[in-house]
Formats: sequence, structure tokens, C-alpha cells
Amino acid sequence: MSSSILKLTVDRQNKTLVSFSGSVGSIPDCFQSNILSLQIQIVDPTGSFNPAYSIVDMNGFGLRASVGGAPTGTSGGPTPLALQDTFAWDSTNKWFTADLALNTTAIDNFIGALQLATAYFELNLTASGNRLTILQKPFALRAVVDELTSTAPSPTDQYLTRAEIISQFMPLKGANGQTFILVSPNGSISAELGIDNNGNLTTKILS
Repeated sequence: MSSSILKLTVDRQNKTLVSFSGSVGSIPDCFQSNILSLQIQIVDPTGSFNPAYSIVDMNGFGLRASVGGAPTGTSGGPTPLALQDTFAWDSTNKWFTADLALNTTAIDNFIGALQLATAYFELNLTASGNRLTILQKPFALRAVVDELTSTAPSPTDQYLTRAEIISQFMPLKGANGQTFILVSPNGSISAELGIDNNGNLTTKILS
């Protein structure tokens, strides 16, 4: 099962995200163990106000999406924490779609005991063995509270609501002539408590 679709539109000339047709303008916080359903569209700026962008037909191109730690110039590193190198191209809507799994051991190790870690999201277009990086943005990669364990914590006592308090204590105000039965802590003795017409308390030991 994948999560809701994350719509991204990339201005390939300026290599940045833009808000376009419901897409987000930045990479939102992402969560360890989740799966991102990506919908990615490529646009060029038109130089006009309306429309500001034109959709690019990327038929014949491939797309790679990766998540990793801070990039370095060192050969062979860093190894991506998550990678999706097979996207489907929708020729009607002119966008790429694929799922990016964040449930990897590498991501678990990257976050470790931290609440969150800064990771990098990167997109690369591919054609004829060549690579063109069109986006690289930092984002917060967060740990999760619920790791789908089978044990639920036991609930604790809750504060009484106003209605519950009334239901508990209002019966102490009885009807005319009503008496109340009190029982000792060990349950061996009970007494009847009442009031007479002169305002005097009356008690009677019942057992």
C-alpha cells in the first residue's frame, strides 16, 4: 500500500520546484518506513505571467529519484539511502509516476536514535546513458512513533466529565424522606442515615 501522491513539478532550467497544477513548492517532511507515490512533471518557464510555465514532453527519457545524506565529491559516495530508477511515463498527462520506498535498512541506520535527520532528495533525467541532474533539495527525514508493533499501551484513568460528576454525586440529594445506607470498609456493618423534620440527623445500625 502506498501513501497519497506527492506531486512535484520541476523547472528544469532553474533546477527548482515550482507550484503548478496542485504540485508542492518544496519537499515536505518525509517519514521513515513510508512509501512515497511520486508524480513528477517537467516544465520550462515561458517568460510570461500567464501561463508562467509550459509542460515539457519527456517521452524517451528515463527518471531516477534518490534520497541520501549530504552529497560529497568523493568517488562512489555517498550510497543512496533509497532509490527508484524505474518510472512509468504517462504520455497523455506528460508526467512520470513511481513509488519510492523509505523503508530501507539504510534509512533506519541514517536516522538511528535521532528524531529527524536532514537528507537530500535528488532527481536525474537519463537518456542514451547520460545523466542530467534537474533537482537536489534538502528535507527533513523523520522517525516514526508507531512502528506497527502488536502491543498497544494500556489506557489510564481519565478525568470525569461534568455529566459523569453530576451522575456520581447528585443522588446524594434525595427525595423527601429518603435515607442512605452506609457500609463499613470490611462490609460487616451497615447503617441507615437520614434526617427528621426538625433537622436532626438520624442513624440506625442495620447489621
